[in-house]
Amino acid sequence: MAITVAGAANPLTPELMLSLARPSPASLSPNGRLAVFSASRYSSDVNKAIRNLHLVNLAADNKLSDLTPQAPETSHDNAIWLDNDHVAYLSKEQLHVKAIHADAESYQLTHFPVGISNVKVNRAANLIAFTAAVYADGSLQGAKDKDEHQKSAKRDTALAFDTLMVRHWDEFIQEKKNNIFVVKIKKEGDRFSLDGEATNLLLNTGLESPVIPFGDQGDYDISPDGQEAVFVSKINTPDNAWQTTTHIYTVPTKGGVAPKNINPESVGAASHPVYSATGKSISYLQMLKPQYEADRNRIIVHSNGESKTVAANWNRSPSSILFDSKDENIFVTAEDQGRVKIFKINLATEAIEAIVDKHSQSGVSLIDDNTLLYSTSALTTPSDLFTVDVQTKTIQRRTDLHAETLANVFRASPEDVWFKGDHDKDIHGFLLKPIGFDPTKKYPLAFIVHGGPQSAFNDNWSTRWNPNVFASAGFVVAFLNPTGSTGYGQELTDAITNNWGGSPYIDLMKGLDHILEHHDYIDNTRVAALGASYGGYMMNWINGHTDRFNCLVNHDGIFDTKNGYYATEELYFPEHEYEGVPWDVKAKANYERWNPANFVQNWKTPTLVIHSDKDYRLPVTEGLATFTVLQRKSIPSRFVYFPDENHWVLKAANSLRWHAEVLGWIQKYTALPKTTDANDSQIVFETSQIQI
Repeated sequence: MAITVAGAANPLTPELMLSLARPSPASLSPNGRLAVFSASRYSSDVNKAIRNLHLVNLAADNKLSDLTPQAPETSHDNAIWLDNDHVAYLSKEQLHVKAIHADAESYQLTHFPVGISNVKVNRAANLIAFTAAVYADGSLQGAKDKDEHQKSAKRDTALAFDTLMVRHWDEFIQEKKNNIFVVKIKKEGDRFSLDGEATNLLLNTGLESPVIPFGDQGDYDISPDGQEAVFVSKINTPDNAWQTTTHIYTVPTKGGVAPKNINPESVGAASHPVYSATGKSISYLQMLKPQYEADRNRIIVHSNGESKTVAANWNRSPSSILFDSKDENIFVTAEDQGRVKIFKINLATEAIEAIVDKHSQSGVSLIDDNTLLYSTSALTTPSDLFTVDVQTKTIQRRTDLHAETLANVFRASPEDVWFKGDHDKDIHGFLLKPIGFDPTKKYPLAFIVHGGPQSAFNDNWSTRWNPNVFASAGFVVAFLNPTGSTGYGQELTDAITNNWGGSPYIDLMKGLDHILEHHDYIDNTRVAALGASYGGYMMNWINGHTDRFNCLVNHDGIFDTKNGYYATEELYFPEHEYEGVPWDVKAKANYERWNPANFVQNWKTPTLVIHSDKDYRLPVTEGLATFTVLQRKSIPSRFVYFPDENHWVLKAANSLRWHAEVLGWIQKYTALPKTTDANDSQIVFETSQIQI
């Protein structure tokens, strides 16, 4: 079902965007009649967000109600169904229970010594599973005792390390490790309580799950009978900083048994292990290439001690797996040409069929073998719940959380753009028209480059780089998926390796030429380029290779590929991208070839530089170095520094400042046509010309 937007006069401002509800994936009741989800809402007036639970009656006209109140300081999340009448959820890192059909108050179910997260329930075995960070003794009480002892007794603030990693994403590596626990529950009358002590399934194993920094509930699963768990864990050997190797393990939930590695041959990253509905099989996603975090995910089904690759030749990379009730089909989500679709794969024939193919889907669950519940977001609207009939592909909207707030708010529907890029490849992207569009007028262009680089702009909602915010600010917005992008076949994704400033740059320049040629309402003398991460790298690369842009915005971008290697945490990433370590003679030439720092003599474009102190992927010195060059060369520039953000700007007030800085910068430098001095030259290097 396509999501359409009627014309409206009010702009989508950053303030409005951040105030919209941010719903979580839904949790289905055992009978499939109800769904519960959490949603957060930010108020700029008090600079706070609340997150509460919502109940959807799928069997009764999709009636929506608050299960917990939208009250100050509320933060309720990770809802699970204990039975058809009771929902458990996390509040202040402990589980609470709420009866859905009564006015009874919620009550606290767990009182563990430390906070817990990533909670799951197995009703067949009356089992709750959760994760917690603990020390080597593996106990929850031990974690609390040692934390309190260190807080009171430790005088210095030093951290000492004998191996990499020292830090990851936005925090230094801690002595505590994520472990998976299970505990029995029981019901007496209408109240639930714990039945015994929690058992650490990873005790004395040296394994950690979920995997930091982004591991979550998807890193483990409980078998349908509750007797076994499956989980993913990364290698804990000294080479973990330069390898992506993860393994899938099974372990009995009774505890006291060593986990069993079911993919010991893995040298790449494995993820998303799930049990089939019958419990006879485990499926997971497996990358084959070592050191490569953007390899194609293969679907593995493990049964009776043997593993089989399903749809081995399918040139897409799925990101989730769901079995039907009979283990006959699986449903997966995967990027495909700017969308995230739901596909059905028959396990016997391996036939692949798209079930939902518009916009972007996530959080898929099974109501019955013919009905899926899932979330959809689009470039025009945040997530809402839908169901689809698997046979007829008929889609039904189940929630409309944003209808009232967005009723009179402008959101441009995306136009698909296809053009020929480097080596005559077909390259895709999107274009949005600005608010109040008049085809007889001329508009400035915001040309946005995505990060990754192995990622893509998809037809989904974002609160960090939302193209419609730029369209509401008066810009035509172009955002393309050049070489290196995902969802267009693994060959395009892989082609950026040792090619960072080559084909992707040529694709972008050809794409810009195509857009300007075919859309005469764009003023080609008023064009701003913006990007984050790899997109920030591309801003620095652009500054050294063309002066066709009025201004640039570089968010957390790479300045020096060599220094970036020595300062980052995930060494496997640059080692794969530049085909080795920078002290290897051959690889050193690759680092040098694609190093923006080697072309600063050409820089002349006004640039806004944004960087954050807790960005350990690309440390803040990369942004400072960029700003230093700009200032030393007297190029108009500005440095915006966030001391409390990581690679992303996540805090709402900081996001408002980020948007004010970015929009103010590009509006300033596109207000008037770009003028070219007689001594300036429009330089656009082809791959063969990029030499050191």
